[in-house]
Amino acid sequence: MVILHDSECGPDPDYYSTIVGGAKKHGESNSVSGKLTYEVVDKSHPIMKDLSDMTLDEEAFYRMTWVKDPRIHPLVTVQLPDNPRVGEHKGEVVPQVWLYEHTLPGGQPARVFASMQGHSNATFNLPPIKRTLLRGIAWPARDRSMN
Repeated sequence: MVILHDSECGPDPDYYSTIVGGAKKHGESNSVSGKLTYEVVDKSHPIMKDLSDMTLDEEAFYRMTWVKDPRIHPLVTVQLPDNPRVGEHKGEVVPQVWLYEHTLPGGQPARVFASMQGHSNATFNLPPIKRTLLRGIAWPARDRSMN
């Protein structure tokens, strides 16, 4: 499964997080926009091959519900800025791109690539973002061409 931007949103984040790794409540204010610095925290993963830390005029999500077991594998995080919108969450480091591997009922393995960027179409047009997304899309399918 591939999760882009706001598709981790739903009515029951406790349940949905068990499917996609992290979820947020639909209709709840839990994002901040502006110039945000995204840090690549797993530079060795093939999906992150040519992506470096960058500042984007984007949106970051917080107040996420994270699955407990197995945990997600963060690839990119953002530190929440000093902004009245985030309130007490200022300074928190929140995953914005992650992988989630788990087993479905019945024993079938499942993989999820999630990327929260994309509030602005301009983000998708940045070559390093575009290449990262294409590798991220290939990863759940176990497509070896992403390397």
